[in-house]
Amino acid sequence: MNIALQILQIIVGSGLIIAIYNNYSQVRLQNKLKLTEITETKYRSILIYMDIMLHPEQIVHTSEINNPMLKKLDIHDTAALKEFYRQLIEANKANLYLYANDKLINAVNTFLKNPNEENYIVVARQMNRALWK
Repeated sequence: MNIALQILQIIVGSGLIIAIYNNYSQVRLQNKLKLTEITETKYRSILIYMDIMLHPEQIVHTSEINNPMLKKLDIHDTAALKEFYRQLIEANKANLYLYANDKLINAVNTFLKNPNEENYIVVARQMNRALWK
């Protein structure tokens, strides 16, 4: 009887440990997915800002047209629009230091120094690698 009770305690204890571990694993997975989703949203914003720098006339096709900060600017003044979005990218770049790798930050710096399609693609690829490594 004593042996049966000990075996029962081992089974119940093992089941409890497995349940706690499974719960912990699920919470970790959910947190990782949430973090990835937040990071992906931040990266998308930066890519939209970069695209507007490259093609300011296409701002009317983005949700940025509703940005209240744009009311202060003439959206037909491409130089002012490019400068506005360059500053937004700079502000977002400061946050990149918290969660992005050096290659991505360097790619964003390169884009800001020389905004062109090729540098845009380099940044997008670095973001892809950072998200789905």
